[in-house]
Formats: sequence, structure tokens, C-alpha cells
Amino acid sequence: MKPLCAALIAAFPLISSAADSVAEAVVVTASRQPVRVAESLADVTVIDRDEIAQAGSSGLAELLGRQAGISFSSNGGPGTASSVFVRGASAAQTLILVDGLRFGSETTGGAALEHLSLEQIERIEIVRGPASALYGADAVGGVIQIFTRQGQGKPALDAFAGAGRYGAESYALGGSGEAGALRFSLRGSYDKTDGFSAIADKSKQAYSYDPDRDGYRRSALGGSLGWKIADGHQLDLSAQYNKGRTHYDAQDGAGLPFDAYADVEVSAFGASLKDRLLDGWDSTLRLGSTLDDSRDFAPWTPLGASFRTRQNQIDWQNDIRSAVGSWVLGASSVRQSALSEGSFDRARTITGIYGGWTLDVGSQHLQADLRRDDNSQFGAHTTGTLAWGWQFVPDWRLRASWGTSFRAPSFNELYYPGYGNEALNPEKGRSGEVALAWSADGSRASLTGYRNRVSNLINSVCDANWVCVAQNVARAELEGLTLAGATGWGGFALEGSADWLRARDPDTGLQLARRAQRQAKLAASYGNERWKLGSEFSAVSGRFEDAANTKRMGGYGLVNLFGQYALSPTVRFEARLDNVFDHRYETAWGYGTAGATLFAGVRISTR
Repeated sequence: MKPLCAALIAAFPLISSAADSVAEAVVVTASRQPVRVAESLADVTVIDRDEIAQAGSSGLAELLGRQAGISFSSNGGPGTASSVFVRGASAAQTLILVDGLRFGSETTGGAALEHLSLEQIERIEIVRGPASALYGADAVGGVIQIFTRQGQGKPALDAFAGAGRYGAESYALGGSGEAGALRFSLRGSYDKTDGFSAIADKSKQAYSYDPDRDGYRRSALGGSLGWKIADGHQLDLSAQYNKGRTHYDAQDGAGLPFDAYADVEVSAFGASLKDRLLDGWDSTLRLGSTLDDSRDFAPWTPLGASFRTRQNQIDWQNDIRSAVGSWVLGASSVRQSALSEGSFDRARTITGIYGGWTLDVGSQHLQADLRRDDNSQFGAHTTGTLAWGWQFVPDWRLRASWGTSFRAPSFNELYYPGYGNEALNPEKGRSGEVALAWSADGSRASLTGYRNRVSNLINSVCDANWVCVAQNVARAELEGLTLAGATGWGGFALEGSADWLRARDPDTGLQLARRAQRQAKLAASYGNERWKLGSEFSAVSGRFEDAANTKRMGGYGLVNLFGQYALSPTVRFEARLDNVFDHRYETAWGYGTAGATLFAGVRISTR
């Protein structure tokens, strides 16, 4: 960790000669209005299309886990259940949005990120810190918003074909562009892998161990259509559909291997109408529906059992610019229905009203947000945030913020037979952070300290016979420091971060499951318009699998290499080698991870 910090600090003086890039990105998730990263009062990161493309055969959760303040875990290879932890908050405490629509499972409480195709994604915005005042429930640790690919520029076709270790294959074909008042995008992709055994250690997962190869395949289709009706009036339609089959390890009642698998469908369909009602007043009406549907075929359900969540949503946002700042005023409603076949079939409705205000006065910057949600199961909840920034010299900014958040229990936590508890209360969070940020010539550096206290934490409480029930029995303290920086000069680019996290139960002093106390990440690349070579390094300290801190997983370090070469103006060769030194490690107790993995492909574009 110390060498990385020294490298970051040593790099900061070089930043003044950086190319225009990182800090110039514009985000909308942090305040629901466009703002440059360098001017945002939140801790934000943008992952652009180039970084997504160079991820190779990595999954979305793994890509997110390479960012500052985020870690991830996976129960095996591609397609298996994955989780991301934003500043130590659980997957259920992080809100996932796809083109502005809430996306996730209300049975498990998390989002099936492992089934979203990277080929369908244009960019990702990450906001760390509580955001319930803007988005409602679940935004305890932060918000991750995924923007799918849209049409722009001259109409063009593009394609990709790649292959790699473990029988991995990836194909994609799409077209996008603009024609008059219309813009369009249509893209299909297919991915498969023969995989490796989901469980790697029989001594840790004796009751499910099956030393076979657990493969995965996924088909995805996505598209969008935009129509500029008139100046100040725009209609947009979008659709994303992903279907996959994941194999995982299991044993039958006699202790014999069973070829268990899950068929999964995740989708998001949306429509938005943007209207300029008056000069300085823009209205956006968004309608949509997201689906998370899986059917498991396992020893306990050999004929299959379905788990389905549908979220039907409507949101009306008004952006008003005035002499006393910019305002966001809106209302939303979400109808969540969840089915666990043979167990429960439930639904609830959450309606909310929200408002936000931002003001810039000289070197002072303010943001205040307030929201009230009415949950048909848990009543009304009011959340708020207040943020302040001071540009005390042209390139330096001090910012501070405070906010509250909440998470409603998932349907599994409420109703699953033998586990659910209908007496549960929502989790509540109170968080504060202070940051010193530097930005100049398109580069940035920051040091952020935060503390998030979560009450009514929902945990599994098990008796001597390992019969477990969900209960509000714990609190959590999530506090830490994040040092991050990015720069470039000439054809060289450097980005890195170091995280110190204390995620614990203050009543016992024990560390929360699967949270690493220290992480370090560094990425460097060099190239020009024709070629590019780069490397990534990550180091993660030891973690515990369980809340009792009896199952310790060792720390690990990984080195990845990537490169690309333009064979012609329209054809590019890409290659990536992950886990160069074939390191054996685990992100979940007893579950397997990939060894040294080479993946290479060719990308073609007529633009």
C-alpha cells in the first residue's frame, strides 16, 4: 500500500501538463442535472466506452470492482451471483439504475449485474455516498447508473468477435447513427464460456462441491430510438433484453454431484418525453419497466422454481433555472412485484416527491436535496442531503456533505419460508464526508474521508441447528479514506487509488463480511491513435466470509495487461491478459476464480 501512495503523490506534480480528459466528463447522476466531474459536490467516477471496451471478457461487477472505493465478490465464474460493495455498503444498499430506471431483484435485494452485457453499455456513472434524497430507497452506499448505447453521428455499423481461455467466445453486431430528426441504435451480442468449477475448495463447501466445469452463455439485444419532435421537445425509447444460462455446483440428497443451473432473463424498457415548457423550465416524463426473472433447476427443485421481480415506474422531473440557483422538482411512483414460486407472491408501491437546489456564488457552491417516500408496507420516510464546496484557489476545492438514507427489506427477508420476518423495519443511514480535491488541465486528485452509520441492519440470526431468520439485530459503521488521482502527458495515462475501510459492527467490533480493510489499484497505459499498451495492478487485503469473523480469506494481488492495435482506420485488434501470474485467490469462501486468462478479438467499425 505505501509504495502505491508514494507513486500517487509523486505523480501529482506532473498533472499540470495533463491532456484534457478525465475531469471534463459531465455527469447527471450526482444531482439529476448535468455537471462536470471537477465541479460536482459528490464523489463521482465516470467509466467511458473506451474503458468498457478494454475490459475484455470481464463482467460488469469485476469492471466496477476496479474503481476507487468499490470492491466485488463472485460465487464462481461468469454468470454466477456477484456483488459490489460501495464504501463497504452491501449490494442491497447500492441503487442500480439503467437509463434512469431502477434495476434489481426485490427477492434477493441486489441487482444481477453479471447478466448485463458490456457491449450494450455506453458509459457508467458512480456516485459514492447516500443519495436517497434524490432517488429514494436503497441508495445507502451510493448509486451506479448504467447508460446504454445511443445513436449519434453518421450512420455506421460495428462488430466484434473474440475468443479466449476456458472456451470463451464473444460476438457483437450493431448499427447506430442519426438521420434528420431521428437517432437510432440496435445491437445484438452473444457470449459463452465453458468456465471452471464454481466451487474450488471442497473443505470449505463440502455440501455443494462438484469438480466439473460450470459454463455460462448469454444473448443480449438492445436498441434505442430518439425523435426530435421540435426545438426543445424530444421523445426517446429504449429497450434492453438479456437472457442467459448459468451452471453452478450442487449435490443431491445422496451427496452425488448434480448439474444445477439457472435460466435468467433481465430486461429494461423505457420511454421519456423531454419538453421545454418555458425558457429556463425543462420537463422530463419517464415511464419504464424492469424485469429480473430466474428459474433455478437444483436438487431441491429438479423441475425448476421461479424467482421474479418486476418494477413498473413513472417519474416526472422538472428542471428550473432561476436567478437564485437551479432547482429540481419531481414526483415518482414504483410498483414492485415479487414472486418466489411455492413461497410467496407479493407487491408494494412506493410513491415519492423530491426537490433539489444548487447555487454557485463566486467560490462558494451549495447543494440541498429533500425527498419524502411513502411505502405501502413501511409508511413514510424523509431523507435529505446538504453539500458545500469552496473553490479557495482556482485549482483546489474543499467540499463537505451530510445525508440520510434508508433501505426497505427485500421480499425474501420478509416472507421467505423459514427465513423471512414480517416484523422487520427498514435500515436507516446517516453519513458525512469531507474531501480535498484538485483539478487542472483535465486531470484530478482527491482525498476523501467518510463515515456512514447504518441502524436497524438486517442480518441472519441462526440457532444451534443452523436455522436462520432475518432480524434487525445490528448496526454498522462504514468509515474510511480514499486517495485517488488521474493524469496524463503525451501518450501516457496514469490512474490510481488507495482505500482504507473500516466496515464493522460497533457492538461487537467485528468486521462485516467480505469487506477488505485495504485496497490499492493502479492503471497505466501508453499509446497513440494507432496503438495502445497498458497494465493494471490491484491489491486487496484479507477479508472474512462471515459476520462472526471465523472464516478468513487471504489477501491477494493481481496484474493485468491489455493492448490494442489499429490494423486499419476501421479495424482494431484487442487483447487482454488477466491474472498474469496465475495467482490463486478467492472473493467468496471456497468459490473459484479464473487463473491466467488471455482473451483477444477484432473490432470493426465503418465510422
